[in-house]
Amino acid sequence: MLGRRALLAAGAAAVAAPAVAQSIVSDVADVSQPVMLDDRIARGYRRDVLIRWGDRVAFDAPAWNPEVPTAQGAASQFAWDARVVALVQPPPAADGVPRLVLVATHARIDPVMAFPAERPMPELEQGMVGASLVNLEFLGGRWVVVDGGFQARRLTATTLCRIAGPAAGHARLRTDADPAGMAARGLLRAEGGCATPWGTVLLAEGDATAELAAWRGGIANEANRFGWLVELDPLNPTAVPAKRTALGRFPKDSVAVARTADGRPVVYLTEARADGFLYRFIAARAPDGATAEANGALLDEGSLAVAQVEGATLRWRDLPATAEALIEARAAAEAVGATPFDRPAGLAVHADGRLFLACRGTPQRSARTDALNPRPINSFGHVVELMPANGDHAAETASGAVLILGGDPHQPGATARYGAGTQVWLAAPAVLELDRAGRLLIGTAQSGLQRSTGIADGIFLCGTRPGASRGVLNLLYAAPRAAAIGGIRLTPDGATLVAAVRTPGAEPGASFTRPATRWPSFQPGEPPRSTVIAIAREAGGPIGG
Repeated sequence: MLGRRALLAAGAAAVAAPAVAQSIVSDVADVSQPVMLDDRIARGYRRDVLIRWGDRVAFDAPAWNPEVPTAQGAASQFAWDARVVALVQPPPAADGVPRLVLVATHARIDPVMAFPAERPMPELEQGMVGASLVNLEFLGGRWVVVDGGFQARRLTATTLCRIAGPAAGHARLRTDADPAGMAARGLLRAEGGCATPWGTVLLAEGDATAELAAWRGGIANEANRFGWLVELDPLNPTAVPAKRTALGRFPKDSVAVARTADGRPVVYLTEARADGFLYRFIAARAPDGATAEANGALLDEGSLAVAQVEGATLRWRDLPATAEALIEARAAAEAVGATPFDRPAGLAVHADGRLFLACRGTPQRSARTDALNPRPINSFGHVVELMPANGDHAAETASGAVLILGGDPHQPGATARYGAGTQVWLAAPAVLELDRAGRLLIGTAQSGLQRSTGIADGIFLCGTRPGASRGVLNLLYAAPRAAAIGGIRLTPDGATLVAAVRTPGAEPGASFTRPATRWPSFQPGEPPRSTVIAIAREAGGPIGG
């Protein structure tokens, strides 16, 4: 398997010629933006393939045959959709080889793109959602997948999860199959996630309404058992994931972890809606060491709040500390006056305390604008910067500002805004990561918007410091046609960027037999494949220089 993937790694992306002189933000010369069948990487960088839809995750996975999909393959191979959420560093081994555990979520399935029959196949679909955990090693100057790694496994729509926290056992979480209301079957619509300082990974369940209707229709209370934050021990393959009810039930997109001045964990969460809210959970106590075993109930006690915007100030409003309020968190948030954001998505926390929030945009805001959502029609999205009072994530308020406003600044009447000297533009910022230099890495996900913008989704570097580089963008990587960027994570040394290129070729009117591109292999008859890529500088050193 390693040899096969080494060959795949050699098929690097097309290299774009520099468009502009050296940037004040990074060493990246922008790649071209028009939509193309292939992907493109900035000059001086390389793009390797780590794992693709159909590649083996579990040790017993069969060889991928997209023409004859099986339930066993669906539940043991890397799935059709993907989003990178975490890179977890295990304890050092005696051989000194750097190792990581890659965690990726699989939110959804498009049967028209995933199956040759081009119709729903529920048994297969339930194996193709959830998450994958994959072992990586750094060998020969590159990160590679370890076939049959100890932590490698799949989570699916049938994986057993514990229900933990204040709502566990509540009457509204009980079913005939689980009269105690303490265990749920499956991880559904897993979207974003992140690693924690205490050794776990958090996975955010989104809106599983369609999946529940198709796969479990008519089961009383079943819907109440999804839409939670799921915590997983990535290094222990026998650990049972836990649905942490203290963090509320609502369709989640992304999650990020910070800590208060006195050391308690803070979890920020975005709601996966066009008018979604921003939530904050503060744990009741600090972690006991840095291991998952010692902190098994850390997120089961604490307070949940929602953001309300007042001018350029964000104020946190506590939600009632009741099981009912947690089960119906959206309604509880509305009752305390929460402010909707323009499809809030990616989150990233800076070491200096700043919180960055990506909003993908919505044309539906109308007149309800505010300082952090300033456009009544926000088709292209924006990025918000928030600074908690006194740099403490437990503070009741945070000051806010818009870092960039998406869109083409050259269009008549454009309201787009970037730092001076920016030569590229973006739409639908969706996922975020921060590097050691404080630069924001932004991945976009336009979905059906790409046909009107005419630009590829991609990975951008953005300056965040005060001064000339603030808000300036560089385009490091451009994805192939109809592909979005699903998660961005940097290796601990900052020298490799790992991201998912999700659902290439899946545009309106496309299908399994007629995809918009056949990336990454371009083999006749082979469907396009969501792919986890690794980007590194050819000369070594940190991404962005």
